[in-house]
Amino acid sequence: MILLIQYLFKYFLFEQFDIQVALDDLHFFLLAISTCFIAIAGYIVNDMHDVKADIINKPEKLFVDKKITRMMAQNLFIGFNAIGLITGMYLSYHVGNTNFFIIYLLTSLLLYQYAKYLKKNILVGNIIVSSVVLFCILMVAVFDVGPATNNYNFESQKSVFGIFLVIGVFGFLLTFLREIVKDIEDIEGDKAIQAKSFPIVLGIDKTNTILISVTVFFVASLAYLSYFVFDKSLYLSMYLLLLVCLPLLYFIFKLTKASSKKDYHQLSGLLKIIMLLGMLSIMLV
Repeated sequence: MILLIQYLFKYFLFEQFDIQVALDDLHFFLLAISTCFIAIAGYIVNDMHDVKADIINKPEKLFVDKKITRMMAQNLFIGFNAIGLITGMYLSYHVGNTNFFIIYLLTSLLLYQYAKYLKKNILVGNIIVSSVVLFCILMVAVFDVGPATNNYNFESQKSVFGIFLVIGVFGFLLTFLREIVKDIEDIEGDKAIQAKSFPIVLGIDKTNTILISVTVFFVASLAYLSYFVFDKSLYLSMYLLLLVCLPLLYFIFKLTKASSKKDYHQLSGLLKIIMLLGMLSIMLV
Protein backbone atom coordinates (compact mmCIF):
# COMPACT_ATOMS: atom_id res chain seq x y z
CA MET A 1 0.00 0.00 0.00
CA ILE A 2 2.80 2.43 0.90
CA LEU A 3 4.75 1.71 -2.27
CA LEU A 4 1.60 1.95 -4.40
CA ILE A 5 0.43 5.32 -3.09
CA GLN A 6 3.89 6.88 -3.30
CA TYR A 7 4.50 5.69 -6.86
CA LEU A 8 1.02 6.77 -7.96
CA PHE A 9 1.85 10.25 -6.75
CA LYS A 10 5.21 10.25 -8.51
CA TYR A 11 4.31 8.84 -11.91
CA PHE A 12 0.61 9.70 -12.34
CA LEU A 13 -0.09 12.86 -10.39
CA PHE A 14 3.16 14.79 -10.76
CA GLU A 15 3.50 14.21 -14.51
CA GLN A 16 -0.09 15.29 -15.19
CA PHE A 17 0.31 18.49 -13.16
CA ASP A 18 3.83 19.11 -14.51
CA ILE A 19 5.13 19.34 -10.95
CA GLN A 20 8.81 20.09 -10.40
CA VAL A 21 10.45 17.54 -8.10
CA ALA A 22 13.68 17.20 -6.14
CA LEU A 23 14.22 13.43 -6.39
CA ASP A 24 15.28 11.43 -9.43
CA ASP A 25 14.08 7.83 -9.91
CA LEU A 26 16.85 6.30 -7.76
CA HIS A 27 16.39 8.69 -4.84
CA PHE A 28 12.60 8.35 -5.00
CA PHE A 29 13.05 4.58 -4.80
CA LEU A 30 15.18 5.12 -1.69
CA LEU A 31 12.41 7.28 -0.22
CA ALA A 32 9.76 4.63 -0.88
CA ILE A 33 11.82 1.68 0.32
CA SER A 34 13.05 3.48 3.45
CA THR A 35 9.45 4.34 4.37
CA CYS A 36 8.53 0.68 3.93
CA PHE A 37 11.48 -0.43 6.07
CA ILE A 38 10.34 1.81 8.94
CA ALA A 39 6.84 0.32 8.60
CA ILE A 40 8.23 -3.25 8.52
CA ALA A 41 10.24 -2.54 11.68
CA GLY A 42 7.02 -1.26 13.27
CA TYR A 43 5.20 -4.47 12.38
CA ILE A 44 8.00 -6.59 13.82
CA VAL A 45 8.25 -4.76 17.15
CA ASN A 46 4.46 -4.86 17.41
CA ASP A 47 4.46 -8.64 16.93
CA MET A 48 7.18 -8.96 19.57
CA HIS A 49 5.03 -7.22 22.16
CA ASP A 50 1.78 -8.85 21.01
CA VAL A 51 2.63 -12.53 21.51
CA LYS A 52 0.36 -12.99 24.53
CA ALA A 53 -2.61 -11.41 22.74
CA ASP A 54 -1.91 -13.07 19.38
CA ILE A 55 -1.91 -16.54 20.95
CA ILE A 56 -5.62 -15.88 21.62
CA ASN A 57 -6.53 -13.63 18.68
CA LYS A 58 -4.72 -15.31 15.78
CA PRO A 59 -2.67 -18.35 16.84
CA GLU A 60 -2.39 -19.52 13.22
CA LYS A 61 -0.61 -16.26 12.26
CA LEU A 62 1.78 -16.17 15.20
CA PHE A 63 5.39 -15.70 14.04
CA VAL A 64 7.46 -14.62 17.05
CA ASP A 65 8.33 -17.58 19.32
CA LYS A 66 6.68 -19.93 16.81
CA LYS A 67 8.26 -19.49 13.35
CA ILE A 68 11.17 -17.24 14.36
CA THR A 69 12.91 -16.70 17.69
CA ARG A 70 12.51 -13.53 19.69
CA MET A 71 16.22 -12.79 19.19
CA MET A 72 15.84 -13.08 15.41
CA ALA A 73 12.79 -10.81 15.52
CA GLN A 74 14.74 -8.26 17.53
CA ASN A 75 17.65 -8.36 15.07
CA LEU A 76 15.26 -7.92 12.14
CA PHE A 77 13.64 -4.96 13.89
CA ILE A 78 17.00 -3.31 14.51
CA GLY A 79 18.17 -4.04 10.95
CA PHE A 80 15.11 -2.70 9.11
CA ASN A 81 14.84 0.29 11.43
CA ALA A 82 18.53 1.18 11.09
CA ILE A 83 18.51 0.95 7.28
CA GLY A 84 15.33 3.04 7.11
CA LEU A 85 16.70 5.72 9.43
CA ILE A 86 20.13 5.89 7.75
CA THR A 87 18.49 6.18 4.33
CA GLY A 88 16.18 8.87 5.68
CA MET A 89 19.17 10.79 7.03
CA TYR A 90 20.89 10.56 3.64
CA LEU A 91 17.77 11.76 1.79
CA SER A 92 17.37 14.68 4.18
CA TYR A 93 20.94 15.71 3.40
CA HIS A 94 20.38 15.12 -0.33
CA VAL A 95 17.40 17.53 -0.53
CA GLY A 96 19.26 20.12 1.53
CA ASN A 97 17.23 20.05 4.75
CA THR A 98 18.53 17.75 7.49
CA ASN A 99 15.53 18.72 9.67
CA PHE A 100 13.37 16.45 7.49
CA PHE A 101 15.03 13.49 9.22
CA ILE A 102 12.86 14.30 12.24
CA ILE A 103 9.88 12.79 10.36
CA TYR A 104 11.68 9.45 10.07
CA LEU A 105 12.80 9.56 13.69
CA LEU A 106 9.37 10.55 14.99
CA THR A 107 7.63 7.82 12.98
CA SER A 108 10.06 5.17 14.23
CA LEU A 109 9.70 6.29 17.85
CA LEU A 110 5.91 6.45 17.61
CA LEU A 111 5.71 2.90 16.24
CA TYR A 112 8.00 1.62 19.00
CA GLN A 113 6.11 3.45 21.76
CA TYR A 114 2.83 2.29 20.25
CA ALA A 115 3.89 -1.36 20.34
CA LYS A 116 5.32 -1.21 23.85
CA TYR A 117 2.99 1.14 25.73
CA LEU A 118 0.50 3.27 23.85
CA LYS A 119 -1.57 0.65 22.00
CA LYS A 120 -3.19 -0.35 25.30
CA ASN A 121 -4.67 3.13 25.78
CA ILE A 122 -8.06 3.98 24.36
CA LEU A 123 -7.96 6.22 21.25
CA VAL A 124 -4.21 6.98 21.56
CA GLY A 125 -3.06 3.83 19.77
CA ASN A 126 -5.66 4.21 17.02
CA ILE A 127 -4.60 7.80 16.34
CA ILE A 128 -0.89 6.92 16.28
CA VAL A 129 -1.27 4.18 13.66
CA SER A 130 -3.55 6.41 11.57
CA SER A 131 -1.05 9.28 11.85
CA VAL A 132 1.79 7.04 10.64
CA VAL A 133 -0.23 6.31 7.48
CA LEU A 134 -0.69 10.07 7.05
CA PHE A 135 3.09 10.57 7.48
CA CYS A 136 3.82 7.96 4.79
CA ILE A 137 1.65 9.88 2.32
CA LEU A 138 3.00 13.32 3.21
CA MET A 139 6.63 12.09 2.95
CA VAL A 140 6.39 12.46 -0.82
CA ALA A 141 5.27 16.08 -0.53
CA VAL A 142 7.99 16.88 2.00
CA PHE A 143 10.94 15.22 0.26
CA ASP A 144 10.03 15.44 -3.43
CA VAL A 145 7.80 18.49 -3.97
CA GLY A 146 8.72 20.84 -1.12
CA PRO A 147 12.46 21.19 -1.87
CA ALA A 148 11.72 21.94 -5.55
CA THR A 149 9.22 24.71 -4.72
CA ASN A 150 10.28 28.36 -4.98
CA ASN A 151 8.77 31.81 -5.53
CA TYR A 152 8.58 31.28 -9.30
CA ASN A 153 6.71 27.96 -9.33
CA PHE A 154 4.77 28.24 -6.06
CA GLU A 155 1.36 28.69 -7.70
CA SER A 156 1.71 25.63 -9.92
CA GLN A 157 3.26 23.54 -7.16
CA LYS A 158 0.60 24.29 -4.57
CA SER A 159 -2.11 22.75 -6.80
CA VAL A 160 -0.90 19.31 -5.78
CA PHE A 161 -0.68 19.97 -2.02
CA GLY A 162 -4.47 20.00 -1.64
CA ILE A 163 -4.61 16.55 -3.23
CA PHE A 164 -1.94 15.33 -0.82
CA LEU A 165 -4.03 16.59 2.08
CA VAL A 166 -7.24 14.97 0.80
CA ILE A 167 -5.56 11.59 0.21
CA GLY A 168 -3.77 11.89 3.56
CA VAL A 169 -7.00 12.51 5.47
CA PHE A 170 -8.64 9.68 3.48
CA GLY A 171 -5.87 7.30 4.57
CA PHE A 172 -6.03 8.56 8.16
CA LEU A 173 -9.79 8.06 8.52
CA LEU A 174 -9.87 4.65 6.86
CA THR A 175 -6.98 3.42 8.99
CA PHE A 176 -8.70 4.81 12.10
CA LEU A 177 -11.89 2.91 11.21
CA ARG A 178 -9.98 -0.28 10.49
CA GLU A 179 -8.01 -0.09 13.74
CA ILE A 180 -11.24 0.14 15.76
CA VAL A 181 -12.75 -2.78 13.81
CA LYS A 182 -9.61 -4.80 14.59
CA ASP A 183 -10.00 -3.86 18.26
CA ILE A 184 -13.43 -5.49 18.24
CA GLU A 185 -12.07 -8.52 16.37
CA ASP A 186 -9.22 -8.89 18.89
CA ILE A 187 -11.18 -8.06 22.03
CA GLU A 188 -10.45 -11.35 23.82
CA GLY A 189 -6.69 -11.13 23.39
CA ASP A 190 -6.69 -7.44 24.34
CA LYS A 191 -8.50 -8.29 27.57
CA ALA A 192 -5.73 -10.79 28.35
CA ILE A 193 -3.07 -8.04 28.17
CA GLN A 194 -5.32 -5.57 30.04
CA ALA A 195 -5.61 -3.19 27.09
CA LYS A 196 -8.16 -0.37 27.19
CA SER A 197 -9.57 -0.34 23.67
CA PHE A 198 -12.90 1.16 22.60
CA PRO A 199 -14.86 -2.14 22.71
CA ILE A 200 -13.41 -3.05 26.13
CA VAL A 201 -14.09 0.34 27.74
CA LEU A 202 -17.32 1.34 25.95
CA GLY A 203 -18.71 -1.99 24.82
CA ILE A 204 -19.21 -3.26 21.28
CA ASP A 205 -22.57 -1.53 20.69
CA LYS A 206 -21.23 1.95 21.51
CA THR A 207 -18.08 1.24 19.51
CA ASN A 208 -20.23 0.32 16.50
CA THR A 209 -22.05 3.63 16.92
CA ILE A 210 -18.70 5.47 16.80
CA LEU A 211 -17.73 3.53 13.65
CA ILE A 212 -21.04 4.37 11.96
CA SER A 213 -20.78 8.07 12.90
CA VAL A 214 -17.23 8.41 11.54
CA THR A 215 -18.18 6.54 8.36
CA VAL A 216 -21.25 8.73 7.76
CA PHE A 217 -19.07 11.83 8.16
CA PHE A 218 -16.55 10.28 5.78
CA VAL A 219 -19.18 9.50 3.12
CA ALA A 220 -20.68 12.99 3.41
CA SER A 221 -17.22 14.54 2.96
CA LEU A 222 -16.50 12.43 -0.12
CA ALA A 223 -19.90 13.26 -1.59
CA TYR A 224 -19.16 16.96 -1.05
CA LEU A 225 -15.79 16.59 -2.81
CA SER A 226 -17.43 14.74 -5.68
CA TYR A 227 -20.15 17.34 -6.27
CA PHE A 228 -18.44 20.65 -5.45
CA VAL A 229 -14.64 20.15 -5.75
CA PHE A 230 -14.29 17.53 -8.49
CA ASP A 231 -17.52 18.57 -10.27
CA LYS A 232 -15.67 19.24 -13.55
CA SER A 233 -14.44 15.64 -13.68
CA LEU A 234 -17.43 13.36 -14.21
CA TYR A 235 -15.32 10.20 -14.22
CA LEU A 236 -13.60 11.03 -10.93
CA SER A 237 -16.87 12.02 -9.27
CA MET A 238 -18.59 8.83 -10.39
CA TYR A 239 -15.58 6.75 -9.33
CA LEU A 240 -15.62 8.21 -5.81
CA LEU A 241 -19.38 7.79 -5.47
CA LEU A 242 -19.61 4.25 -6.88
CA LEU A 243 -16.32 2.67 -5.80
CA VAL A 244 -15.64 4.44 -2.51
CA CYS A 245 -18.88 5.89 -1.08
CA LEU A 246 -21.10 2.92 -1.93
CA PRO A 247 -18.66 0.37 -0.42
CA LEU A 248 -18.52 2.54 2.72
CA LEU A 249 -22.32 2.49 2.92
CA TYR A 250 -22.16 -1.28 2.47
CA PHE A 251 -19.64 -1.33 5.33
CA ILE A 252 -22.20 0.41 7.55
CA PHE A 253 -24.87 -2.11 6.53
CA LYS A 254 -22.61 -5.09 7.28
CA LEU A 255 -21.52 -3.50 10.56
CA THR A 256 -25.12 -3.39 11.79
CA LYS A 257 -25.33 -7.14 11.12
CA ALA A 258 -21.91 -8.09 12.55
CA SER A 259 -21.87 -10.30 15.61
CA SER A 260 -18.87 -12.65 15.38
CA LYS A 261 -15.09 -12.40 15.17
CA LYS A 262 -15.33 -13.62 11.56
CA ASP A 263 -17.75 -10.79 10.68
CA TYR A 264 -15.38 -8.13 11.97
CA HIS A 265 -12.43 -9.78 10.22
CA GLN A 266 -14.34 -9.49 6.93
CA LEU A 267 -15.17 -5.84 7.68
CA SER A 268 -11.47 -5.16 8.27
CA GLY A 269 -10.70 -6.70 4.87
CA LEU A 270 -13.44 -4.62 3.25
CA LEU A 271 -11.88 -1.42 4.58
CA LYS A 272 -8.52 -2.47 3.16
CA ILE A 273 -10.13 -2.91 -0.28
CA ILE A 274 -11.81 0.51 0.02
CA MET A 275 -8.43 2.04 0.86
CA LEU A 276 -6.94 0.47 -2.26
CA LEU A 277 -9.82 1.77 -4.41
CA GLY A 278 -9.43 5.23 -2.92
CA MET A 279 -5.72 5.29 -3.71
CA LEU A 280 -6.33 4.21 -7.32
CA SER A 281 -8.55 7.28 -7.78
CA ILE A 282 -5.29 9.27 -8.14
CA MET A 283 -5.09 7.95 -11.71
CA LEU A 284 -8.27 9.91 -12.50
CA VAL A 285 -7.25 13.15 -10.79
